[in-house]
Amino acid sequence: MTHLGNRAGSRSNMTDASDPGSIEGAVFVPLFQGETRISDRPEEVMTTILGSCIATCMWDPVAGVGGMNHFLLPGDTGDRGTNMRYGVNAMELLVNGLLKKGADRTRLNVKIFGGAKMFEGGAEIGAKNASFAEWYLSNEGFKITGSCLGGSRGRKIRFWSASGRVQRCFMSNISDPIIASPVRNKPKNTPSQGDIQLF
Repeated sequence: MTHLGNRAGSRSNMTDASDPGSIEGAVFVPLFQGETRISDRPEEVMTTILGSCIATCMWDPVAGVGGMNHFLLPGDTGDRGTNMRYGVNAMELLVNGLLKKGADRTRLNVKIFGGAKMFEGGAEIGAKNASFAEWYLSNEGFKITGSCLGGSRGRKIRFWSASGRVQRCFMSNISDPIIASPVRNKPKNTPSQGDIQLF
């Protein structure tokens, strides 16, 4: 399911990206597994909780439009082609939705999150999801400016879709978020508004 958010309100409501704790005026919109959302509202913050799933945050900093998907590959179906088609579809919904909102494919920046191994001894579903996301984005020539993948804990993500700002925290369980180690640094030449912040 793809949701399109319309621009509403003035930029005076935009959260101050220089303040990691600033959320005044933000409009939080939850995203669930299997969903994709696109928005150019500067006050909109997409939120999601991830385990082995992947969230792709993608935005055009010039057009001020961004989007997020939240997907999980079907798993050990015995049919690699099914997994590939499912993952590609999730990514194409995001990319095509952004282009329809006025984004330029050559300007799209990306951050990816999730892919945790949530249960000991279980299948490597999270690792497969993460590998697929990295493969797809690299193969399609997208610029990955930050990522936080793998590990054994869930993550909560906040994504300011119009600016590319992201906040992330690790979770010890579904109701107890805790701050953990920094994410992998983005390349130094990427825009400052694309920083990933802990919360």
